[in-house]
Amino acid sequence: MNKRSYIIISILLVFGLCICAGCSAQQEKKYTIDDLDNLVEIRVYSAENKELIKIISDEDQLYQYNQCSLFDDLNIEEGQEELKKALEGEKEQYFLISYKYPVARFGKKELEENITITLYENTNVIKMTVAEESIKGFSVPEEFLVFYFELSDEEIDFFHSLTE
Repeated sequence: MNKRSYIIISILLVFGLCICAGCSAQQEKKYTIDDLDNLVEIRVYSAENKELIKIISDEDQLYQYNQCSLFDDLNIEEGQEELKKALEGEKEQYFLISYKYPVARFGKKELEENITITLYENTNVIKMTVAEESIKGFSVPEEFLVFYFELSDEEIDFFHSLTE
């Protein structure tokens, strides 16, 4: 083969690589288990009759759920009593229960309950309860597993959109 043939073959290879790179760049992004923080599904229940309304396993919705600011709020001790009192007399509307894969790589592969979020009618205040089984290694009293948050209108609308 002469020098001209090598140049043509090289140009064709570079052109082929560019086409393949373009095709792979256009593929839809999939979330990894780390992006989803090991979240597998959310089950939505009616508070009135405890009936399962919906199971959410769509990766986009799970990712949005994980991005909510209440999971990043480290200063949650302030105002807990006031928010708890604000919910007195309010009617529970929905329970959103999130489930994750177990941390252990071997052994049981059943989903573990992680967090329950209780939505109430006519308020932006929610109750979040961490499941006892998600705390490994020691026992935590129940009163330390319940937190209250006041959400923005956009955040409460997002949680209500999950129930529809």
